[in-house]
Amino acid sequence: MLFRHLSAMALAVALPAVASGQGLVLTEYNAVGSTKFLQVSTPGADEGYDTWFGVVQGNGGNWVELVVTQDHLDVRGWQLRWAETGNLLTNGTDLWYGNGGIEQGIVTFSNDPAWSDLRAGTVLTICEYGASGPVGSNGKDIDFTFDPCKGDWWINAVTFGNPSLFTTVTNKVGDGPGNFSTGNNSWLMEIRDAQNNLRMGQRGEGAPGWGGSGVNSQEVGKLKGPVSDAAENLEWDDSDIGNFGTPNSWGDLIFIECRNVQDLSGLRAPVLAECAACTPIFLNEYNAVAADQYLRGGTATLDSNGGTAADPFFGRVLGNGGNWFEMVVGVDGLDLRGWTFAWSEVKTGGFSGTITLSQNAGLASIPAGTIVTFIERNALNGGRNTDLTVNPGAGDRWMNIYTRDTSVVSGWTSTKPDTTFGSITTSNDEWQLEVRDASGTVVAGPFGEGAEQYWRGGVSATDVCHLRASPGSVVTMADDYDDTGRFSNFGEANAWAECPDDGTVFTQDLAGLGACSGVPTCPGDLDGSGTVDAGDIGSLLILFGESDPAGDLDQSGSIDAGDIGSMLILFGDCP
Repeated sequence: MLFRHLSAMALAVALPAVASGQGLVLTEYNAVGSTKFLQVSTPGADEGYDTWFGVVQGNGGNWVELVVTQDHLDVRGWQLRWAETGNLLTNGTDLWYGNGGIEQGIVTFSNDPAWSDLRAGTVLTICEYGASGPVGSNGKDIDFTFDPCKGDWWINAVTFGNPSLFTTVTNKVGDGPGNFSTGNNSWLMEIRDAQNNLRMGQRGEGAPGWGGSGVNSQEVGKLKGPVSDAAENLEWDDSDIGNFGTPNSWGDLIFIECRNVQDLSGLRAPVLAECAACTPIFLNEYNAVAADQYLRGGTATLDSNGGTAADPFFGRVLGNGGNWFEMVVGVDGLDLRGWTFAWSEVKTGGFSGTITLSQNAGLASIPAGTIVTFIERNALNGGRNTDLTVNPGAGDRWMNIYTRDTSVVSGWTSTKPDTTFGSITTSNDEWQLEVRDASGTVVAGPFGEGAEQYWRGGVSATDVCHLRASPGSVVTMADDYDDTGRFSNFGEANAWAECPDDGTVFTQDLAGLGACSGVPTCPGDLDGSGTVDAGDIGSLLILFGESDPAGDLDQSGSIDAGDIGSMLILFGDCP
C-alpha cells in the first residue's frame, strides 16, 4: 500500500525532558460555548463561521486540531495534556499541571497500529463527540480515510466511546472516560511523547507568551503563523473564523482584502512525490459572478473598492461572461475524447449536471500546459466560439469549448429547470467539478469551493474562484484554490497578489507541466507496454486488494472487481 489509512498519538506524563523535534503541532482549538455561535463582530463582514461546520451551535463542541511536521511519525503512547486555568470545578486531583484545583486532563493515544505512521502535512482533528453528540457538542464522526494523491490530508478521531483509540483522564467534576475540554477561560495544551519527552511546550491562551487578545466564548484559538516545530505561543490569537480540518486562515488588519494562510506545501511535498501519476487535467478557475453583479461588485464604472476590476477577455461587464470554467492540461498528449466534466452545487438545493465531449479529432492529443475553457455563451452572445487549435511554439496555449456546440459536446445533463442542451451552471453555491475519463473513471477532482478540503475563503456572487499557485505534477482539492474579485483570467494563466499587498502581481507558471513520470495518457497501461493488454490484467491481479492508485481505476480506494471491469473496458486502448 502507498499510504496507511490511520495514524496515531499517545499521551505521557510530565518530566522536563525535551525532544529534539516536536513532530506534532497544535494549530487550533474550539472555545465556542455549547449554547453559542461563532460571533460576527462587524455586520456583513466575512466572519462568524467555520469552514467545515458552517454556522452551528457550539461549533462542533470540544475539539483540537494538530498538524504533523515529521514524516512517518509514530505517536503511539503520546499524551495531549490540557488545562483550563480559569476553571476550578474539580475533584481536587492533580493529573499533571501542578495544581489539583485547576481543571485539567490527559488524552493518551493508544497502541493501535493505526497511529504508527502519520505522514507529514496531515491535519489531525480530535473531537470529544461525533456528529450525534449532545446538542452544542456535535462534532465530526471518525474518519480515517487518507489519500493525499486525491487531496485527502485529513484524519478525524473521536475520544468518547472509543477506548481502542484513546484513553482519557480528567479531574473536571462530572466528566468520565472519553471526555476532555477546550474553552475560553485561559485554556492551554502541551504534548509529550511515549518516553515523556516534551514535544510541544504549552500553547494556548493560558500559556506563557500568548500573543493575542482574550479568547471569548464565541471564538476559536488559532495559530496565526507558519506550521513548524518552531511555532511559538506568540503567534497565537483569538478568531471568529474556524478552520476545522484545514490549514488556518486569517485577515490582515491593515490590508482588508488580504487573507493570510498557512502553507503546508513544504511538509507535503515528499508525500506527494510518492503519487503514482500526474493529474491529467485540473480546474484552474471558474466564474461565480451573478448575472446582475459586476466583478468585485460596484457599478459599471467602479468596483466596490474604487477600482476597475475586469477580466482581460470580457472587460468589465455584468456577470463577467456568464457560466464558464477553465481547465489546464497536466500531461502531454492528453486524449479528452469521451471525457465527462461533472459539476454540482453542494449547497442544499443546488443543481448539478455534466458535459461529455465528443470524438472530435481536435481533442485527441492535447499538449501539457494547454488552457481549456468551457463556456455557455458563444461570441455572438458575449462569449467565445469553439476553437480547438493550439500552437505552443507560437505562444498559443488556449483551447475553447462552446458547450452548446454539438461537434465537440456529445452529451449533456442538468437538473436545473428550463435549461437546454449545453447549459452549464457555475456559481458561488459551494460549486465543484469532477472529471471522468472515457471509461467513466474519476481521474481528477472534485475541485472548487464545494470540495471537502477547500479552505482559502468563501466565494461570493462577485468573485471568481481560481488556483493561486503554479501547479505541480499532482493537483487536488487541497491546493490553493481561492476566492477573488480582483483577478479574473478567462483563457489566461491566473494572477494574484500576496498578503500584505504591496502592489506586486504574481502570474501562474504553467511551463513545467508534463515533465513527470507515470503520465496517465494511457489509463490502465500498468506495465508501460503502450497498450492495455493481458500483461496489465496480470499486474492488476497481483495488486488485488491493495490501494495503489495506479491500479485503482474506479477510484474506490482499493483494487477490486470494479477495477477489473474498468480494465476490460479499456482493453486494447492506446495502440
